[in-house]
Amino acid sequence: MELESYVNSGKIRALYPLLKSWINTNLEYLEYFDTPDCSWWYNERATLSTFAAAIWKVNGIALEEYSIEKSKNHEFWSGRCDLFFGLQSDQFACESKQTWCPIGKTAKNGVVNVKNSLREACNDAKKLPKEEGRRLGLCFAVPFLPDRDEELIESQLEEWLKKLCQCVEYDAISWLFPEIIRYKIKTMDGYFYPGVVMIIKEI
Repeated sequence: MELESYVNSGKIRALYPLLKSWINTNLEYLEYFDTPDCSWWYNERATLSTFAAAIWKVNGIALEEYSIEKSKNHEFWSGRCDLFFGLQSDQFACESKQTWCPIGKTAKNGVVNVKNSLREACNDAKKLPKEEGRRLGLCFAVPFLPDRDEELIESQLEEWLKKLCQCVEYDAISWLFPEIIRYKIKTMDGYFYPGVVMIIKEI
């Protein structure tokens, strides 16, 4: 299994260049700093911002956190859409979630967290007006493991990714686990955050 980076745009073929751009945008961010830093260990908004930047880089347009009228069961209210983006071929309205996934050798729920967060994102996307474009649920899955499992990072990642691809229903997926920082993104309390996966499902 290729850990460094992976893109599968699945049924949404228009996303392929965008997902490649997302990987490159994250790599550019990593290369900017002298000390290890990444977007994915902050929060959902930080991680989503790299996706928005990637959209502009493929000559698309993007708008984050804008006001919109949402609805469910014929009830309407004012809310916000996490991300709208337009490509030459199509337009998309998205709701996103970020989830933290323990993948150490004694960890549990590393895949369950992804399934639950993707379901929440999709449920939120259903509330967006159809006029906004094709509606997508986005889940940014960030695996982590303790420093006692440092020698197992690659094997635990491979096992987790295989389970994720087998157990989670998605329309597109992409991930990035750069070898240059796989062992360097580490919190003060001793947890590695080697990369990020983006899972996409269309409503």
